[in-house]
Amino acid sequence: MRFVVVGAGSIGLLIGTYLAQHQANVIFWVRREEQVKHLRSGLVREPENFTYEVDSTIHIKELPLDALWIIAVKYDALHAVLSEISALPIQPDLLFIQNGIGHLSLIEQYPLGHVSFATVEHGAKRIDNRTVSHNGIGPINIVGNEKIAPTIQWMQEIDPHNFPITTQQNAKQLLFRKVLINCAINPLTALLEIRNGQLLENPYFHLLFRQLCEELLNNFEEYSDLLSYDDIEEVCRKTADNQSSMLVDRIKGRNMEIETILTAVLKEINQKGGDAPFLQMLETTLLGINRSECGGC
Repeated sequence: MRFVVVGAGSIGLLIGTYLAQHQANVIFWVRREEQVKHLRSGLVREPENFTYEVDSTIHIKELPLDALWIIAVKYDALHAVLSEISALPIQPDLLFIQNGIGHLSLIEQYPLGHVSFATVEHGAKRIDNRTVSHNGIGPINIVGNEKIAPTIQWMQEIDPHNFPITTQQNAKQLLFRKVLINCAINPLTALLEIRNGQLLENPYFHLLFRQLCEELLNNFEEYSDLLSYDDIEEVCRKTADNQSSMLVDRIKGRNMEIETILTAVLKEINQKGGDAPFLQMLETTLLGINRSECGGC
């Protein structure tokens, strides 16, 4: 099996280790030559400290078009990535992994080939350019198509216990379930500057967490069969030692993914005639922090 992993953040690195573990041909498409050199010296997964052989490049022309391309970059990087991919003479199969839902409309703007979607509930932390720590086990949920069905089946055989993969039918439901989970965890951890587990360990933070979850779930009762408070808490528990992606962005002075997560959910709530004052407050506060701490990036 051949895979191109676009992006070497925590999730891209984690997925790359498990693919390489199962003897796949894995090549990373990254932005910097420094990353290329580090990845070519071996991809490392902790805490096992296993090292896997992968390739890497900054040049899209060096990537195999007959591979499954796993897109694991933040929304801000998608425009540039999709622009280059759509200009290829042959369109590869794409599997998008995103925290938000803003990319759904963005993808429609580009002439792409077969597109599939996935969400990831693992806990992972990028240690350096070639090292990732697997901190919590959760499923990768994929809405695929018949063309990549054999590849998904192959991936399900990699490590069912530590790298479980499930298939789903409805892309919007799958992605919206994940974005609601992110809405409940990411903004509070970014605002309070705490790791995920502290939302459960600190009684005052836990109260805020429960109130936000209840507000979200009350506004999306149609998702009650797909998502409950216990489901959200379980994700928080499995990723207890993690810093959310939104908090990591704040710490590193990068633009936080507010619009594709909080703003997108608020838009859905407003269209339904709902009300989410707590989430609205979090959005406004984090947008203010974004502007003051990174100049709006």
